[in-house]
Amino acid sequence: MSGNDMGSGEESGSGSPTSDPVSRRWLLKTAGATVVGMAGVAAVSSPAAAGDGECPYSYPSCPSWFGEVEPENWNFHNWPWNADNLTIFIHGFTNQNGGRDYAYEIYRNLTGNGYDGNVVACDWNAGDSWDDWYSAKDHAIEAGQNLAEILDDYGFTEDHGVTVNLVAHSLGGKMALECVRDLQGTYGHSINSVNLFGAAVWDEQPSDRFYGGILYGTNETHNYYSENDDTLGDIYQAAEFGRHACGYTGGTGGEPWNWYEHDMTSRIQHHCEYMDYNAGCVWYIDDDLS
Repeated sequence: MSGNDMGSGEESGSGSPTSDPVSRRWLLKTAGATVVGMAGVAAVSSPAAAGDGECPYSYPSCPSWFGEVEPENWNFHNWPWNADNLTIFIHGFTNQNGGRDYAYEIYRNLTGNGYDGNVVACDWNAGDSWDDWYSAKDHAIEAGQNLAEILDDYGFTEDHGVTVNLVAHSLGGKMALECVRDLQGTYGHSINSVNLFGAAVWDEQPSDRFYGGILYGTNETHNYYSENDDTLGDIYQAAEFGRHACGYTGGTGGEPWNWYEHDMTSRIQHHCEYMDYNAGCVWYIDDDLS
């Protein structure tokens, strides 16, 4: 978005908003204002809501004992160092606080369905408001590279006998794909799976920028998308100057053989719904985590 070749599948999130004929920041705020007009000011009054649009679901508060990593500064809280099966949830845009609650909801769902591995949260600098969208995209690249370095440094990879799964929502999907791209390209390692929920990632990038990371950096990558997701269909598309997200329409074709599409349009009506215990689709990923 900041002067890179738009057809190359590569991007940098920021750049000067005023350097374009139409200010990126103005466009993003305009898209947000449109949604506010439709859904009400309260729908986007909190940082968590900024990334999720109008969310009719409430999630249980994450307890303090829940494990977490902050990859940008290598902070760990109750990290399962001896885990042989580890699932890491990566939150989306402006969702630093609500992301832990999402992670805990996923933990409740997976353990309730017999998953006996460890589930932890990944907290990264995903912005605080609409103004931070383009810088948050840059941070997704950096945080993904940081997480890749952590996985390499501590041996959380397939060749070290550890089954690692990334479950990522919205812009967290970009961070997850940047992670496996760097894990494979820089360190030559792989993990078991990436599971994308409403990924805020350009739809052509899985067949371009992230092709090698998906093919060689994961055993399988699953893309759960819904064309009823207005956050991606309206706000994201406006902010990205008409580009579609793979979390909205799926990929464009040409993805690696281990990329699997899951059309959740008939099930998922809201951007934040993917993680919900009853209405979401976490139970779909149970078989992909081992």
